[in-house]
Amino acid sequence: MTSAALRMLDHRVRFLVALRKFLGTLLTLNFAVCWGAPVFIQGWLFHMGLHRIVRPVFSLLDRSPALRRFAATYIYRGAVHVDYFATAIFLTVGAAISLGTVFGWQICFGSLPWWLVAIYYFAWVGFGGRGMGAAYTFAHREGHVAAGRMYRPWIGRHIGNIFENRVGVWYGIVPHIFSTSHILLHHRLDGGKADPVYMWDLDRTKFSDLLLYQWRLFVYMTGFSSLWEFRRQRGVRPAIGRAYATLRRGMLIYWAFVPGAIVALLLATGSSVSSALVFLFLIYFQPLFAMSSFLALINLAQHAFLEYDAAGRNINHVTAITILEGHDDSFGEDDHLAHHYFPGVTHDRLPELQASQRREWARWHGAVFKRISIFEIAVLLQLGRIDRLIDHHYVDFSGELDRDELVALFTRRAQRREMSYEDYEFRYLPQLRERVRELVRRGVCENENRAYIYQAHHDLGPDLGIAHN
Repeated sequence: MTSAALRMLDHRVRFLVALRKFLGTLLTLNFAVCWGAPVFIQGWLFHMGLHRIVRPVFSLLDRSPALRRFAATYIYRGAVHVDYFATAIFLTVGAAISLGTVFGWQICFGSLPWWLVAIYYFAWVGFGGRGMGAAYTFAHREGHVAAGRMYRPWIGRHIGNIFENRVGVWYGIVPHIFSTSHILLHHRLDGGKADPVYMWDLDRTKFSDLLLYQWRLFVYMTGFSSLWEFRRQRGVRPAIGRAYATLRRGMLIYWAFVPGAIVALLLATGSSVSSALVFLFLIYFQPLFAMSSFLALINLAQHAFLEYDAAGRNINHVTAITILEGHDDSFGEDDHLAHHYFPGVTHDRLPELQASQRREWARWHGAVFKRISIFEIAVLLQLGRIDRLIDHHYVDFSGELDRDELVALFTRRAQRREMSYEDYEFRYLPQLRERVRELVRRGVCENENRAYIYQAHHDLGPDLGIAHN
């Protein structure tokens, strides 16, 4: 390549990085303006004392023997999933009431007043974030038990995954994205290179890098980055081709069928074109913006720390964090290590698993914290307050390092990058399939699927070549 071509390429890369950072800034501002008050006010009120009122009411329903018998007999296949039922009822009823209200008002009066939109956003978030958190949790769990297999056969056959593919569209969730991308990309690659939500080309303590990650998460939430990655990996294993077709169908539902149906309904009932489009943006698409920004922070914290063993392989007990006695745990979601590396362990068996992991946490100075939420960890990372995270929340199973050593260790882990953002996006990914095939040619991996996993889990060196053969 000539020097002139290299300069043009460099200018193009710098322009694209600046553009993505600008778009990430817009997403951040949108979250602050539209969703900041519902998230932070309700979170603050909930933790300041509202939980003393809300939790007893919820517990009354959750502990009802009759309700639990009904759920076990008619709704869920596994006994452990009965624990979801009360939360699912609150979420579904709340979503139906709030959506019915905004649709009814729009149909009756032709537009939505700002105060009703604000009320809808507060209802969407839920007390302490439990509305949006429950929607994401249930869609996530259903994705791990695809094709409606969490539920009794009549539900699985006729409805399928209720929250991933039905209710979830109102929470910015593209149908089938969990049962396809989340399983075959994020879990198969465990957050490593080629995962659409990869983050180890960014400094997790740097706000400008968070802006780039905001854009990456938004593109992931739309489905497009996963679809592109499935297309790149087609032929690696049969499930990839099926996932590509399934996710494409889910994206068609989210981006065409549902918006088309909303606009058609509103136009047919008297709304103007402009008013129908405003409704579509505020009620249907804004939750996608909200969830992508929120999940950017959540994901950044869940895989905030990066460390390698002597062979250059990611250390699981560092790269996926665990929170004990968390403020906002949702059916075991706080134990991200268990979620990635012990996915068969349900939330009721987590204490037993966590006890068995203490030796490994001690060995690697694992990423284990207590009495804090994942959102709070994300905020502390962005504020550069790893010292506060260590002082008040770190669980030290080894006792080998003093406080300053732990702060220095976790600061390095939070700032460590496998490569620059520019190298990853514009050099590594475009050549990824060839790198994978080279691993197979060299005999490092037996097939391309294993090579994708290998490159995701190993440090391949600063020259982006194939190291640690």
